[in-house]
Amino acid sequence: MNEPAMGKIMDKIKPLIIGNNILDIGTGFGTVIKALIKNEDMSITSIDPEMWRFEQLKNTFLDEIYKNRLKLLKLSIEETGFMDKQFTTSISLFSAHHFTDPIRAMNEIDRITSNAIIIADWSPRSSGISNPHTPEELQLSMDIIINYAMGHGYRINNYKMWYSVYRKK
Repeated sequence: MNEPAMGKIMDKIKPLIIGNNILDIGTGFGTVIKALIKNEDMSITSIDPEMWRFEQLKNTFLDEIYKNRLKLLKLSIEETGFMDKQFTTSISLFSAHHFTDPIRAMNEIDRITSNAIIIADWSPRSSGISNPHTPEELQLSMDIIINYAMGHGYRINNYKMWYSVYRKK
């Protein structure tokens, strides 16, 4: 998916963010970082088990890293070691289909977040258009996340190529 489209999605997500200690789950291209780092009051911790863009992001946001406003960590959401309610808002933007254990991931996100949880991910209709994943992979992940969300008081939105779940505690 190209950056302008991601920018539009971030525009929908930004009003849902509560507080200033943000967890970005699945660093990827740094879309969440780029959208939020301009807010001087925010501190962002971005985690990804693969780190494939960390060097470029470190170079781009070196000042924010030195000011301790941005942390890039090689971690999987299933096993973070973060404290209970450490983050005011947790955001996973188009990475939930990479969770190795979606239920464990959602439980961990719930444990470490004090205010708002925002998960947005690809729907099966996006397969081969916005991402290289099969419709079956995306459907399985989406079903697990949405079923979890339905049982835990999340608001669910379905769009043509993506879906989101949101909960304010």
